[in-house]
Amino acid sequence: MLLRSRVALITAVIVAFAIASISTVTYVSTQHNLRAQLDETLLGGWPPPGARDPAVPKPDLADLCRAVNGSRPLQRFLEGVQLIKADGTACTPPGVDAVVLDPADRATRSVALRDGHTESGAPVRVLLGPAGDGNVLVISRSLADVESTLSGLRNVLVVVSVLGAALAAAAGLVLTRRTLEPMARLTGAAEEIARTQDLDIPVAVSGRDEVGRMGRAFAAMTGALAESRRRQRALVSDAAHELRTPLTSLRTNIDLLARSERTGRPLAVAQRARTLDRLQVQAEELGDLVTELVVLARDEHELEHADVAMPAVVRQAVRRASSRARDHEFDVENAEWRVRGDAGALERMVLNLLDNAIKFSPAGSVITVRSVPGRIAVADLGPGISPDHREAAFERFWRAPEARSLPGSGLGLAIVADIAAAHGGRARFDEPEDGQGALVVVELPD
Repeated sequence: MLLRSRVALITAVIVAFAIASISTVTYVSTQHNLRAQLDETLLGGWPPPGARDPAVPKPDLADLCRAVNGSRPLQRFLEGVQLIKADGTACTPPGVDAVVLDPADRATRSVALRDGHTESGAPVRVLLGPAGDGNVLVISRSLADVESTLSGLRNVLVVVSVLGAALAAAAGLVLTRRTLEPMARLTGAAEEIARTQDLDIPVAVSGRDEVGRMGRAFAAMTGALAESRRRQRALVSDAAHELRTPLTSLRTNIDLLARSERTGRPLAVAQRARTLDRLQVQAEELGDLVTELVVLARDEHELEHADVAMPAVVRQAVRRASSRARDHEFDVENAEWRVRGDAGALERMVLNLLDNAIKFSPAGSVITVRSVPGRIAVADLGPGISPDHREAAFERFWRAPEARSLPGSGLGLAIVADIAAAHGGRARFDEPEDGQGALVVVELPD
């Protein structure tokens, strides 16, 4: 069943239940009121004339049992009347449809009301009251008018309930269809995107209700997916371009060695040693490039979110960097502070900053590292970077014109920027204090 049909059905059921509840309350209330009015009418005639006003002659109740109607005032006041005598017998005036008595009626000692029926089967409301000398007076009123009124009301309420439920279902179906029209458009767009794999299909959903919010969330999700796909394609394209050069160089050197072996003309010892050295360096560069590409391809949701002590991260990164740059000195100030994030990724970020400083610093120079709450700064004494190139330096595969002859892939600072952004921070170049070299600052929320 479609959503709009389910909503319409639920609406109809709720409205039908509400109408049925109101109708039941109305019917019961009306029934109670009508019977209460009838009871008031019966009780209003008790006690009989003469018992209430001493000035009025008291009628002789024995007249009720005579064949001749001799008690006119009593007959005018009591329309359905019977007398239960003390000896247990009962008598009824001529022309009165007698009420079928219960055995307990003869023992009545106080005024009582009950339902009953006449000998002809007509429903009546019965009042029983002591009449003195052990006699019991029975007064009845027909329930035909009450039952007729209740029957008509019952029929009207049933019709109203049925029509109300039907109208509610129809109105619910129409209103639900109009309300869910944006949902239908959103569903159509989602199905089209699933069929064509085209994340650029527009999702036209407006409004500030739940459907509008879901439409905007869906549009944001497809936009994020499209951007992720674009970045992935750009990464693959750039990676293919960057891998082409080292692979070509690697293949050339391997072909040189293979040709010398196949032709039986071995290379000179020095030339062979240089070729093997180049192969080793190129293999290391290729391995580093692949590692950096894997880091860049990681989604930020794959990172851990643990409490990381930054002094330990900085110490480990400096130790690794100094082990492969023994001709450089490190001036480190490492304050105590913590970050919520991935310890491995943060160490990789700091190590890339140090490797970048090592690559551009002259041998024997000092690399300054300052780690304080919310900020990591790495400064070198190299040639520095032009202010025009400072933003571009964090792009993938970007390399400064004067650094293209140096080893590297141009991914180090891009990885720094990505890891900083994944931890809610940012990376930037700042102006060195003495104006010499380059100063890279990473700001992280502590």
